[in-house]
Amino acid sequence: MKKTLILVVLAGLMLTGCGGKQEAAQPAESATAVAVAEETATVPGVVGLTLDVATEQLEDLGLEVEAEDTVDGKSIIVKKNWQVVSQDPTDGAQVAKGSTVHLGVKNLDTIAAEKAAAEKAAADKVAAEKAAAVKAAAAKAAADKAAADKVAADKAAADTAAADKVAADAAAAAEKLAAEQAAQQAVPQAPVQQAAPPAPASAYYANCAAAKAAGAAPLYAGQAGYSTSLDRDRDGVACES
Repeated sequence: MKKTLILVVLAGLMLTGCGGKQEAAQPAESATAVAVAEETATVPGVVGLTLDVATEQLEDLGLEVEAEDTVDGKSIIVKKNWQVVSQDPTDGAQVAKGSTVHLGVKNLDTIAAEKAAAEKAAADKVAAEKAAAVKAAAAKAAADKAAADKVAADKAAADTAAADKVAADAAAAAEKLAAEQAAQQAVPQAPVQQAAPPAPASAYYANCAAAKAAGAAPLYAGQAGYSTSLDRDRDGVACES
């Protein structure tokens, strides 16, 4: 029992001593943290601000500022005429007070000129795209018209060819018919001989007038009443006219 009591007392003393050391260490650590916080600064973002405003913000935090013209390397005289375009260290960096923040700046006139140039380039691009669209539309309209004209020309040519064929076929048919008719007309037709009325067996005609009066003309060779004296051209037909 005595040994147990002694151990309990010793443990209590040890715990009391440790607690005192911890309480003594805490104020020292807090003081160190405060000292460190007081010796550092968080770099704010100053890009886009004029140089005079950016410088004021950085110097208020105990930081040094070094500015440089990033375009022409010109000397910076009037800070309000310059705009911050870059910074190092960047926004949110933890640095010791007294550190230098390097700023890249550009003259406001240069920025205005660049802006005007960019706006002009954008306007020129829009105008060029519009002109290209108009040209493309005109080209398409011309192509469509050419295609329509070709279709119309092809149809007209086909109609003309069809009409010409019909006319040619009709002409050929008419020519063939005319040729056939001409061929038929060219065939000599044998004269139609009318049978002479039978003459008396001992018929005799003093002349053609008598033969005609008797109704026997014309007289053919071998026929009763035929006589060479009545057949002047000796063709075998007497009193033929």
